[in-house]
Amino acid sequence: MANSQDNMSRIKRASPVGTSTFVGLRALDVWIQYGILAQGLADPLLNRLGISHIPATTAPIVALGLPLKPLVILAMAAGTAIKQIYWILAIAQEEMPVANALPIGFFNTLFNSANSIISLTTAASYLTPRFLSAVSGQNELSPLFIISTILYIVGIVIETASEVQRLQFKKDSKNEGKPFTGGLWSLARHINYGAYTVMRSGYALASGGPIWGSVIFSFFAVDFVRRGVPVLDEYCTKRYGASWAEFKKKTPYVLFPGIY
Repeated sequence: MANSQDNMSRIKRASPVGTSTFVGLRALDVWIQYGILAQGLADPLLNRLGISHIPATTAPIVALGLPLKPLVILAMAAGTAIKQIYWILAIAQEEMPVANALPIGFFNTLFNSANSIISLTTAASYLTPRFLSAVSGQNELSPLFIISTILYIVGIVIETASEVQRLQFKKDSKNEGKPFTGGLWSLARHINYGAYTVMRSGYALASGGPIWGSVIFSFFAVDFVRRGVPVLDEYCTKRYGASWAEFKKKTPYVLFPGIY
């Protein structure tokens, strides 16, 4: 456990510089993804690697100079940014040091950029059953893309809702020193981590198909199981003691209700 890194500070205090840095990086990410999807920002890289890609101008424009599919991919990037900005400004009570804001911001942009770039290629068609990938044009979304978008929406809504529920619980002075075990948290002890994994996987599945979606799901699931959950479990055990132990017995599922 000593070797596991907690990416969040557990100190509750204001951090205007770190918070501003985080907000700025997350807002900048949306423009970077727009540059990749609409302005050909990644074309030199794809050309250098010899990877054929779908020009953004081959399908009818819907909005912002983009056809429907890349427009939805851009909306997913914007959704992650908006959610995280809302979280740092309205939900999080812990500080956000610049030393944390920089890698977290870079990490999100790295994954979002990978999604945007892969979405410009034919990767999504690999190992995808024809009935799930069949479309007549880029403005007609495939069944797989629709399923992926639903997963993304479900994930980001549950993640946000669970964190808002916990915040409301903590605001009540009567609950000081108690872990929140109700609402969505009664379904899984780290429901927000599970929901984030679903959101990220849906985003990747929409961008790059089942192979890329599986890679991203595995990455986040393994990271939470091996690092995120153990680190937070150790913190909560020290902070809440017997109450946390009772919560673990009462709520056996860790990330995904009924599954794990």
